[in-house]
Amino acid sequence: MWYNKNMKIYENKRCPRCNTKMPKEVAVCPKCRLNYVKFNQATNDEGKRALKLKEYDRVIYRKGCPDDMSRLKLLILTIFLGFMGIHNYYVGRTRRGIFFTIFFIIGFVYALITNILKLKPSGELWEVFTFLVLIWGIVIFMWIIDIAKVALNKFKIPVSLPR
Repeated sequence: MWYNKNMKIYENKRCPRCNTKMPKEVAVCPKCRLNYVKFNQATNDEGKRALKLKEYDRVIYRKGCPDDMSRLKLLILTIFLGFMGIHNYYVGRTRRGIFFTIFFIIGFVYALITNILKLKPSGELWEVFTFLVLIWGIVIFMWIIDIAKVALNKFKIPVSLPR
């Protein structure tokens, strides 16, 4: 909480770029000079474009969907295809999406070998493969957390202002 000279209590917020704490009524961040009116007009399409061009200084991760995205579509993608990382590709977080996809494939191949083909290979390579399946379990846990974040509007989406 912030207090002024008359000891009135103000609600506060944090800047999405520099994480500075400030009163909710402030229109421009005093530290990084982020204009909140312009920030609310930032789009995910521009954020994706900036990430592709590796202009990371232009990208700000925002909680909640910007105007050019559908929150319902994001929620449906996260619930039904999120274990493969599709929701990350939709918002432009491709590195995280690739991580999800690789470990989904590893888990799928492991399940195919052990359950459908009923093979029980042994050796050092198999032990490494089994360890990667443990990471697959962590990815499934991350997927469940992503479902909760999208449902509660806390999922971070890259946005950027047009040039």
